[in-house]
Amino acid sequence: SSFAMVMDAKTNVKAQAYMNRIRLKEFFHDFDKLRCGYITQTQFKSGLSMARLKLTPADLDALVEEFKNPADGQQRVSYRAFCEEIDRVFTTPLLEKTPLQAVDSAPLELLAPKRFCSIPSNELGPSKDEVLAQLLAELAYNCKIKRIQVKPFFDDACRNQNSAMMVNHVTAIQFKQALKNHIAPELTPALADLLCEKFSPDGLMVNYVAFASAIDPAEPVYDPYTLHA
Repeated sequence: SSFAMVMDAKTNVKAQAYMNRIRLKEFFHDFDKLRCGYITQTQFKSGLSMARLKLTPADLDALVEEFKNPADGQQRVSYRAFCEEIDRVFTTPLLEKTPLQAVDSAPLELLAPKRFCSIPSNELGPSKDEVLAQLLAELAYNCKIKRIQVKPFFDDACRNQNSAMMVNHVTAIQFKQALKNHIAPELTPALADLLCEKFSPDGLMVNYVAFASAIDPAEPVYDPYTLHA
């Protein structure tokens, strides 16, 4: 799907930018003579080429489609919005206004595959699993940046006396409500259904603990023999 292609392309760029310490803005800046934040699609692709990123033509087209301005007559690309999103792998935006905020030591997209291996859930087929893996990585990254703890929202629903009582599970309606109200308000119904399908063994109750384990950061393991400063 187009969503999966965009997610793949952005994750690819973030990984290469992080590992090679590339600040992409400098490759677009000279194209933007008026400092308006927009450049042509050809200039955008040229900038990515100059940055020596390994991207397929499909990756380039997906990124252009994601960041172009449809209201602009030339369909120019907002390289500024693109760079701001990619640069989140280095630090949190506007950190100078909240200097005490914790910052990720590494982008979760790069760590996500290790975490997905331990998730007990249904197999949905290659295409759906690929979309889901990217979706979970994006949700985990956003929740970490915003300091959202996922599991407590579902714990409250699970304790609701008016709901079906099943340990570590909530109804699909409760699951979607928590997603919309607290975790990912912009999530489309189709993607919410995909998450339900993945984490619902019987199609009725959703295993929110398995979902939370993919999103919430792992608890640090205490080692009594390690010296702490």
